Amino acid sequence: MKILFFGTPAIAVPFLAWLHEHQTVVGVVTKKDEPVGRGYKLTPPPVKIFAQENNLPLTQPTGPWTEEKVKQLKDWNADVGVAVAYGRLMPESIFNAPRLATFNIHFSLLPQYRGAAPMQWSLINGDAESGVTAFWIEKGMDSGPICGQTKVKIEPTDNAHTLKQKLIDEGIPLMAEVIKHLSNGKVIKEDQVGEPTLAPQLKKDHGKIDWSQSARTISNLVRGVVEWPGAFTSYSPQGQSSKILKVLEAVVVEEQSNKGKPGEILDILKNQGILVQSGDGVLLIKKVQPEGKKAMLAEDFWRGAHLSIGDRFGA
Repeated sequence: MKILFFGTPAIAVPFLAWLHEHQTVVGVVTKKDEPVGRGYKLTPPPVKIFAQENNLPLTQPTGPWTEEKVKQLKDWNADVGVAVAYGRLMPESIFNAPRLATFNIHFSLLPQYRGAAPMQWSLINGDAESGVTAFWIEKGMDSGPICGQTKVKIEPTDNAHTLKQKLIDEGIPLMAEVIKHLSNGKVIKEDQVGEPTLAPQLKKDHGKIDWSQSARTISNLVRGVVEWPGAFTSYSPQGQSSKILKVLEAVVVEEQSNKGKPGEILDILKNQGILVQSGDGVLLIKKVQPEGKKAMLAEDFWRGAHLSIGDRFGA
């Protein structure tokens, strides 16, 4: 089939790559280049890089969806549109530009987690299951009829990195199945069933660790925001001003234990990490990233941190 693809970040690239290999991609729509990093270097989105490397027709529309932009998409004469993490709301004139309209690949079991960060919120909330939903785009946010859905188990050791790969691995066959049905003239449209929940865009403050919360809640936060913004706390080295520390990996070792104040460093376990008191139990901090430095084992951080047992994170 002739495909019009909408997508922007790295998670969308494997989907576009499959479509490029197995279908005919007549056009790619992605967001504009954005400043990235400390130097704010203007950087193209990963989908743009793939499209250019494979000589795919590409557009990066900005501002209002004018008649001229709509015409460009219609002139590509696509059979169907496929959207994966595009990141812009589409008016009806855009998602209906292809002959059979446009379906979206969403990384949750809709109607759960409608919004921009479904994968992250499922981890933050400690869910045992996630999934991928293919649905037809309509005017409402992630509310259109479903054309395919598959479940994905979330292991206690999963974080945003590992769950993302699971969702990609399940999402591509789901997309392929929908396209196969469409090529055979079968259009599936099933209403979403159940009470919707929301997964709003993450903000930097979502990553701030509240050590008075439960050990499980903090561990789940670390898992969910490890890619961005990262779970972070402050610490005060002896004789120095307060600094920021990102916690990249933390596991619950005791769920009902009160050995100190929230955020208090209880002990250092050789070859394991730093034991920290939470609101109701004890966490083992295994991997961290100090401000301005690379990721490292928590034990290595401790050696140069100028901290003592009894000091408190976030104090």
